[in-house]
Amino acid sequence: MDQALLVGLGLQASFETISASLDELESLAAALDIQTKEKVIQRAKTISPRFYIGSGKVAEIKTMITALEIDIVIFDDTLSPAQLKNLEKSLDIQVIDRSFLILSIFSERAQSKEAVLEVALAQKTYMLPRLVGMRNSLSRQGGGSYNAKGPGETKLELDRRRLLNDIYQIKQSLIKINRDKETARKQRQKNKIPVVALVGYTNAGKSSTMNSLARHLQHNSDPVLEKDMFFATLDTKAKKLQKSNQPPFILIDTVGFVAKLPHELVRSFETTLSDVVAADLLIHIADGAAFDLRQIETTKAVLQSMGADHIERLLVLTKKEIAPHVPNIEEDYLFISNRTDENIPELVDAIYGHLYKDSRIQTLKIPFDQGQVFSIIKENNTILESRYEDDGIYVKAILTPEQTTLFRRWIINNKTAS
Repeated sequence: MDQALLVGLGLQASFETISASLDELESLAAALDIQTKEKVIQRAKTISPRFYIGSGKVAEIKTMITALEIDIVIFDDTLSPAQLKNLEKSLDIQVIDRSFLILSIFSERAQSKEAVLEVALAQKTYMLPRLVGMRNSLSRQGGGSYNAKGPGETKLELDRRRLLNDIYQIKQSLIKINRDKETARKQRQKNKIPVVALVGYTNAGKSSTMNSLARHLQHNSDPVLEKDMFFATLDTKAKKLQKSNQPPFILIDTVGFVAKLPHELVRSFETTLSDVVAADLLIHIADGAAFDLRQIETTKAVLQSMGADHIERLLVLTKKEIAPHVPNIEEDYLFISNRTDENIPELVDAIYGHLYKDSRIQTLKIPFDQGQVFSIIKENNTILESRYEDDGIYVKAILTPEQTTLFRRWIINNKTAS
C-alpha cells in the first residue's frame, strides 16, 4: 500500500476549511488503497507559479518524504503542467493532484460502456497539456495501489497526436450514445412519464434512498449498490416507480458530486449528466448524520454549472436514525432514514406533490362501451368517487393536465384539487 503525504494551500479559506478539504482528500486516496501518512498545510497570500506552494515548503516536504518513507505526494488542488513538472523534479517522487486522483477513482469504478468512455475522455483531456510531467510520473516504479490504477493501467502512449485522435474518437462514440438516450428521453416525454433525478454529494445516501423508494413502492428489481465509500458506483440507474392509483415516474440515480470536481470530468460526463438537466424534479440528497452545509453548496454549484439550477429541487437529509441532532438549515427539507424507512412515505407524497401539483379534480361520465378508459384512470389515478348510472360510469378523479386533455370528451365539470 502506497504511503501518501497530502498538501493543502490556504489563501482566503480558514484553517478549518482547509483541514476539512484534506480530510476529504484522505478519503479519496483511501478509495484507491492509498494510506495517508501526513498532511501539510501552508498559508499564503498568493499561489507560486513555479511550485504552487513556496519553495521553503517544498524543501520541508522533501525532508518529510525521506523521514516518513513517503511514496506519493498528493495536492488538494489542480496543478498546472509547469507546477507538476517542477515538483516532480524537485521532490524526485510521484506528484499528483486532486483532479488526477478523482479521475483514477472513476477509471477503476466505471463499468458501463458510457461511463468507461466518459472517464477515458476526461483522463485524456486532463493529460493532454501535462504530457511531460505525466510521462515522468508514470515511468516511476513505486508501490502497487496508485501505479496499478488510472491512466497508468491503460499504458497510454503520451503522444499529443495520438491523444487528440483518441479524444476525437471517444467524442464521436459519446455523441451516438447521447442520440440513443435522447430518443429514449423523447419517448418518455411522449408517454408523459416525468423523471426524478437523485443528485448530491458522493456517499450521501442516493443509492440507499433509491432502494428505499423502490422497496416502499413494491418495485421488484435488483437493488442498486450501497457501499460506504466515495463514488461506489458511476453508472446511472433508472427505475420506473408507481404509487398505487397514481401515475408512474422514472427515478434516476446519478453519479455523486464532490468538492473541486475536475472540469474535465464535468465536461466529459455530459452524456450521463444530461439525465439531470432533463429531469422534472431533483431530489437533492445530503448526509444528515455528518451534516456539512458546504456539501449542499457544492451540489448547488455543480447543478448551476450544468445549467440545471432552474429545475425544481427537493432537499432530503438521510441517516436520521444516527444523526446527533437536527441540522439547522434555512430551506425546507425532509429528514429520512433508509434503515428504518422513517419518512419514506412522506418522501413519496412529496415527490407526487411536486410532480403533479397542477393536477385537478375532474368529474367524468364514461360510456359503458369505453370501459378501457375507466380501467386506465383507475389504474393510474386517485379515484375519489365512482358509480354506475343508466347512461354510463360517473367518476370523480384527480387528473394531470395531460390526462385532462386526453379525456376531455368525457369530462362534465371541473374543480380545482385541494
